[in-house]
Amino acid sequence: MATLELVTLECHRKHDLINKDEPQITVDGITVWNGVMAKGAKADLRPTSVHFNGRAEVTLQEVSNGKPTQIGDEVTVRENGNPASVNFKTSGTWYELHIEVS
Repeated sequence: MATLELVTLECHRKHDLINKDEPQITVDGITVWNGVMAKGAKADLRPTSVHFNGRAEVTLQEVSNGKPTQIGDEVTVRENGNPASVNFKTSGTWYELHIEVS
């Protein structure tokens, strides 16, 4: 069994034009973190971690008025061979999630 540790989330370009974003991270369909972020913000996500076998599917959503919108593609994290960070991008929106797998 492996452990996925969410380290930091950086907002390079936010989704909402006026208000702060309300990002939400899910792993295998379960919400593991949510917060409020402005452009240029960096959130420390520790001690958020999830145990998984083989692989885990990670998504980032932005919640506006209670309705989530997925940002970028779902990312597959495996027990080994992962990058130190993954990007979630759509037109005009960009988040970078730093992770560690052990």
